[in-house]
Amino acid sequence: MIKAGIIGTGVGLKHFEAINNYRGSRVVCIFEKNQKKIKKLKKKIKNVDFIYSEKKFFNRKDINFVSIASYDEYHYFQILKAAEKKLDIIVEKPICLNFKELKKINSLIKKKK
Repeated sequence: MIKAGIIGTGVGLKHFEAINNYRGSRVVCIFEKNQKKIKKLKKKIKNVDFIYSEKKFFNRKDINFVSIASYDEYHYFQILKAAEKKLDIIVEKPICLNFKELKKINSLIKKKK
């Protein structure tokens, strides 16, 4: 069973729909910094925990998959955190902002396999 966490509620909401509509998977939590957005989304989306702390998000033990749909400049660091937790990862483009970051991501993921 895929138990997903989503980062970001722009394009991340499309990821939410895709994951929740896929057999054998469900979204258990969504990380969003904007508390006004969280308040609105809680009215529409039920049975999902909304988290506004990235630290709390990555400390969750009940997710095994993360969808990163945050602003581009956060992708790199969020990928590193997800890889450290050995989570399966999908990322909105771009995956990172430069080749140095890409090499670090590649190295860490290979090491964590």
